[in-house]
Amino acid sequence: MGAASRNRTGQVSSSSGFAKGPPWKGLKDLDSSSSRPPPTKKSPNHYLGPDLDHSSSLSPPASTISFDDDLDSALPADRRHSTSSSEDSIAPEIVVWTETMNDMSLDSPARSPSPATPAPAISPAPAPTPAPDTTLAIPPRDGVPEPTLGASLQSSLSVVSDQLSDLSSAPPSLSSKATTPIDVDSSKELPPRQQAARPDRQSANAPRRRYNVRPKVSIPPDLPNAEYAMQCIAAAESSRLNPYALHQEEYLMLQDHISHAQVTTYLNIRNGILRLWVRNPQIAVTREEAVGCAKDTRWFDVASVCFEWLVRRGYINFGCVEIRSSRKQASISASPENAKQKTVVVIGAGMAGLGCARQLQGLFLQYAKRFREQRQEPPRVVVLEARNRVGGRVYSRPFTSRPDQIPDSFQGKRFTAEMGGMIITGFERGNPMNILVRGQLGLAYRPLRPDTTLYDSNGKPVDLWRDQLVEKLYNDSLDRVSEYKFKQPSFKLIEGNKELMDEGKDSSSEAHKTIRQAEESTAAQPHALPVSEQNIAPQVNRVPVSSDRATGRVHTEPGEPGAQKAAYKANAMGWTLKQGVSDDDDLDIETIAKEPNATLGSVTNNVIAQYKDIVDLNAQDFRLMNWHIANLEYSNAINYNQLSLQGWDIDAGNEWEGSHTMVVGGYQSVPRGLVQIPTPLDVRQKSPVRKITYTSESANGPATVECEDGYKVEADYVVNTIPLGVLKHGSVKFEPPLPSWKSDAIGRLGFGVLNKVIMVYKEPFWDEERDIFGVLRNPPNRHSLDQKDYASQRGRFFQWFNITKTSGLPALLALMAGDAGYDTEQTCNDDLIAEATEILRNVYGPKVPEPIEVVVTRWASDKFARGSYSSAGPEMKEDDYDTMAKTIGNLFFAGEHTSGTHPATVHGAYLTGLRAASEVLDTMLGPIEVPTPLIIPKDGNTSSLKRKSVGSKDPKQARLETYEIELWDHIISKIGLRPIKPQKTAAGAYIFFSKAHYEDARKKCALGRRPGKGKPSGNEVRVMTSKMWKDTPTEARKPYEQQAEEHRRVYHKAMADFVVEAGEWDLKATELKAAYPSMPGAEEEEGKGVEEGQGWGGGGGGG
Repeated sequence: MGAASRNRTGQVSSSSGFAKGPPWKGLKDLDSSSSRPPPTKKSPNHYLGPDLDHSSSLSPPASTISFDDDLDSALPADRRHSTSSSEDSIAPEIVVWTETMNDMSLDSPARSPSPATPAPAISPAPAPTPAPDTTLAIPPRDGVPEPTLGASLQSSLSVVSDQLSDLSSAPPSLSSKATTPIDVDSSKELPPRQQAARPDRQSANAPRRRYNVRPKVSIPPDLPNAEYAMQCIAAAESSRLNPYALHQEEYLMLQDHISHAQVTTYLNIRNGILRLWVRNPQIAVTREEAVGCAKDTRWFDVASVCFEWLVRRGYINFGCVEIRSSRKQASISASPENAKQKTVVVIGAGMAGLGCARQLQGLFLQYAKRFREQRQEPPRVVVLEARNRVGGRVYSRPFTSRPDQIPDSFQGKRFTAEMGGMIITGFERGNPMNILVRGQLGLAYRPLRPDTTLYDSNGKPVDLWRDQLVEKLYNDSLDRVSEYKFKQPSFKLIEGNKELMDEGKDSSSEAHKTIRQAEESTAAQPHALPVSEQNIAPQVNRVPVSSDRATGRVHTEPGEPGAQKAAYKANAMGWTLKQGVSDDDDLDIETIAKEPNATLGSVTNNVIAQYKDIVDLNAQDFRLMNWHIANLEYSNAINYNQLSLQGWDIDAGNEWEGSHTMVVGGYQSVPRGLVQIPTPLDVRQKSPVRKITYTSESANGPATVECEDGYKVEADYVVNTIPLGVLKHGSVKFEPPLPSWKSDAIGRLGFGVLNKVIMVYKEPFWDEERDIFGVLRNPPNRHSLDQKDYASQRGRFFQWFNITKTSGLPALLALMAGDAGYDTEQTCNDDLIAEATEILRNVYGPKVPEPIEVVVTRWASDKFARGSYSSAGPEMKEDDYDTMAKTIGNLFFAGEHTSGTHPATVHGAYLTGLRAASEVLDTMLGPIEVPTPLIIPKDGNTSSLKRKSVGSKDPKQARLETYEIELWDHIISKIGLRPIKPQKTAAGAYIFFSKAHYEDARKKCALGRRPGKGKPSGNEVRVMTSKMWKDTPTEARKPYEQQAEEHRRVYHKAMADFVVEAGEWDLKATELKAAYPSMPGAEEEEGKGVEEGQGWGGGGGGG
């Protein structure tokens, strides 16, 4: 490969064919079951950023590998196991049935009641071979040199293709909404660290870094400031960070080093670094590139510190990314004599474990020099996995069936059923799966169409209006119980100047007080708030407004829980109140909510029962209501009577945006990619852990991990990603035992089960254009109006997914949620298939055939999972998720059960892996070093501060300052003040509508308001005006659209006039300045004149 070079403008020129980043544009070798060679056909490339050249010609590597062969070969000789059996041979949670089997005698708790013969073993899936797959070609980022492809990376890849599947879409363009608020509280993503009292280390005496880079070298010179700013802001939004405010860790790190005014410049640099990463996540951002985002050399150290924080915390340079070594690093790559090497053992090869291991490998490469300076080799990372596969609860099990004819869009992909995690809940707003799936692995995916038809228990479609009416009542019930949720913790909100940032400008202010000094000065004033209460973000309550039918998650928006009286709200929804009920009638929730054992289910059931006294609810309404409850139980993997009233929705407000999607060929392609790319991880499969011995008093003691077969691994640090269900079961011993604060949290958090029944058919008989449909279930007494009667049946086959286009076969996937999830563990397979077939025939008619293959999950019976995912148990405390994440000595914790912002999710598990990797590195190297002073003063470097005289002002400086004042007065007296630029204000049609109807919206919010709720908040009124705008007919919107158009016309005319008038003023001012130059005085040094003026605003003239 030819080397890429950077020209003087910071752009990239290349003489190689490898011009678009590392060529792992698809995982064909990882997911293939076809021996078909890769095609040579090309198709347009897609990328993460706009306006970049993306033409490329890549050739596939000559060699190919398979996952299982490579991983097993990595085992020591005494740890290797035969690979002749299928990877599924020890999956006790799964049973498979095909039409060729006489019966289903299975080694599981569920057995057929009739005599049966053992089912034949499933033959292994064919070894993966090169085949076409979706690709995602990503061009080099602006001003970033392209890496060369190392031999180790080539050996990890088996094929490169430019073919792009029609099922894969380009990532969405970066947001154009520069003012879009961030709902995610990014401050909660990382629990408090324990390795250091503060997350930074001041190094006044440490030598400053030297940078061989020019200011602004990473900023495209031909990109307008506003456009560059928009891209930077969108990059921050895509990274789970507020583009206009400091993260809590940034605040703690910088409060002694920068002022409030300097926050703007810092945020511009930080967002610029994120822009580099988001635009090409196949190549790691280097420190030099990050420093090149600063517009002044004085800010180079700030950019360097910011870069290090982003790297350590996993906001950049994470995932399947190639870490490039600089020439300087390569020259010192030789290990020092007697160098020691530490070992990090990661337990579990699920998304958390693999995410942590891959991140640690990348961090150790980036900090290799630091380790060698300490006479150490970069540490090694060993992953111990109990199963004979990777992915954990992300498991795409291969079908044994194959279609008669493989569709072109599915050539080379695996035909799989998703046993566990399967839905990506939106790529936008910071989901790391966006980088992994689309930006690095280039996997094909398919958006799920949200339209859902609900069929009643008799097989007839439910009336849409009635469905929506009941859903509103269900959401209102959750709204009312939301009043008892944990209150969100407060956090600091240190913001930059939004107007300057939107224009791509830094702050020119040079305040002398740091953030800490300013806060302490304010606190010292009479009646002032203490430092801890200053600059606090306003509390925003969130209320449920809808539910996600694909995932069961509740959508929320800002508002006041239970603000209006129940009867008034029901009437407003469209319900007819019972005779004798007035709008003033309300519910009594306080009594039931204050009972000692109150749960979400007990209180909500009571709310529904009280609503029966306000509106007429029939049996169908109860079936509909309980379908939505089953959907909620699906998202929590447990009966909602086992959910905390205070914490059931603890992750509210952290949802991603964008379409829900499924990976074509299997979600397991993501953990497979993490294992292999860019170089294989050391994963020891079939190594179930029995005992973990660690050092609890210190992070630097020894540790030992012992497997069930007696194999031991000595370690310096252990990262435990064992599922919560296994921790609860107690099958893994800890020495010393876990402290009570940790074990108590393990006991309080919930861990339930969601099971699936997947059925394959020869051909589809359902509506192929719909991805989801639901079925209402009858209670034992089908006419019952008692909530308790519905619990056992509501989650049985209640939701169905058409997975034909992602699995490659005509197949349906049914969910078993709540109590039904546990019942599946004990129900025989014949009964499950018969029940599912009866439901389908009820909906689609008697001609529905028997399936040709069936897969049933039983996750609770799996000793390596003991369930599906975590939930908020009835006795949960507000900080239990953070408690689960806390380190004990040299024992670290990760997994979805350690994420308070994204629990029970694949992306949440992955993010905890990044967090644990960051904690391990901080323990090894210490916190980030922050030079003091961080920003070099304008009048020179740090040494000049010691020599600075306190005497009289420099004569030249005094003369120039006097000259500027007198010249300015003279110019104003001649031509007046410079014209003021017209202020650009938001002027959309909705803005004018909301101003005109704000009072109407406020009155609507006040109607039917419950006592003690106070006046409607601004958020509530804004939400109401938004609803009113959506309900406004097109014709009624026209006056506001005309106002907006007129406002834009006036603004553009004012801007045009300003440009002309300001240009004329500048020209006259320059002429006046030239006519009155500043002459040096006699007291100035002889022969040392003043430089000639360089135009208006240049700082003075010369003589």
